[in-house]
Amino acid sequence: MKHTLEESSPSYYGWIVVASAFAATMIAYGITYSFSVFLKPLYSEFGWTRAATAGAFSAYALSHNLFAPLSGWLTDRLGPRIVAATGGLCLAGSMVLMSTISSITEFYFYYVIFVGWGVAAAYTPMMATVSRWFTAKRGLAISLSASGLGTGSLVLSPLAAWLISSYGWRTAYVSVGVIAFVVFIPIVLFVRKSPAEHYGGTDLIDREADAEQPAEPVRIIHFTFIDALKTRALWALGFSWFFAALALWTIMIHIVPLMTDKGIALTTAGFLAGLAGGGSIIGRISAGFLSDRLGRKRVLLAALLFQAVMLFWLLFSRETWMFFVFAPLFGMSFGGWAGVIPAFPADYFGLKSTGTIFGFVIIMAGVGVAAGSFFGGYIFDLTNSYNYTIIMCFLGTLMAVASAAFLKKPENL
Repeated sequence: MKHTLEESSPSYYGWIVVASAFAATMIAYGITYSFSVFLKPLYSEFGWTRAATAGAFSAYALSHNLFAPLSGWLTDRLGPRIVAATGGLCLAGSMVLMSTISSITEFYFYYVIFVGWGVAAAYTPMMATVSRWFTAKRGLAISLSASGLGTGSLVLSPLAAWLISSYGWRTAYVSVGVIAFVVFIPIVLFVRKSPAEHYGGTDLIDREADAEQPAEPVRIIHFTFIDALKTRALWALGFSWFFAALALWTIMIHIVPLMTDKGIALTTAGFLAGLAGGGSIIGRISAGFLSDRLGRKRVLLAALLFQAVMLFWLLFSRETWMFFVFAPLFGMSFGGWAGVIPAFPADYFGLKSTGTIFGFVIIMAGVGVAAGSFFGGYIFDLTNSYNYTIIMCFLGTLMAVASAAFLKKPENL
């Protein structure tokens, strides 16, 4: 198959698309991960509870749920450039607006509207677009693109902590907004929806269907969104992502306050949060590489079990060195499952409605993010401890393992 062989070439334009997706996810999730760094300065200055402050992230996650399928639908019809452009403008604008807040209402509004659409319009379209460019190397391409999430945390969390400590949280927000605007300019210029748009001729969906078949032909099925809803695979994937996301984002939203409560300096805590993102880069790339060879389900299950182990370690972490062990290894664990799970929609349901199906699964993940972020703070406000929050995340990860165990590629429409 000619197109598949072209994927191995460094000059294949799909790798430019991967770089664009990497940059988009780096900014989008660098901003979301850095929420933890801003959390304590905000509730300390305004006197908000942790649950109320973290609730803004929960509200963002719910609005992101509404925007994700819309952004996927628009990408299937308009292409990723227009959608990504609106996302970049909203992300940059949201950070500048955050520097002006004086009430919790403004705080919620900017996260719900601007950050919600910004992340949805950056992540969902770009990951769905990468799937359209690759077949044989889809797992590697997805994981490289998704490693932008870890890079965003690695860069923006320590940077935000330093800016807050040196210049205050308002200046830190403006600085992050300027970075977001600059990075999104080349994304809009270089991304292309599909090989057909760039090279001309037929698209991947047609090339797959027209490719020479082996002695025993394998019928390639491209599900519509309604068809996919009728399968057990979509719901198993959705619930697995729901529980995994609940556990991950509860920790990542509260990890900096958790560490500073134990006497760790804000700049060190911000560095450790970034270190978790750095570890996730290794996890994403390794998992993507291995999933193309060992199968995505095996890699997904192994990564989720690894995450459960690291949460158990966190429960008993008291000294600074224990957090230095936890951060990169926890990053590798969640990077492992986050690096392969976005490939399942294209693998299991084909390319006809990839954006819409991917957006739907993101909805379920977003509900988990919303629940975990709020209840992580609420449990702390009730108990004055994050121990029960960590236990909730541990149990959630085990539920993600149980759901992923039911994943099986659907055979019929």
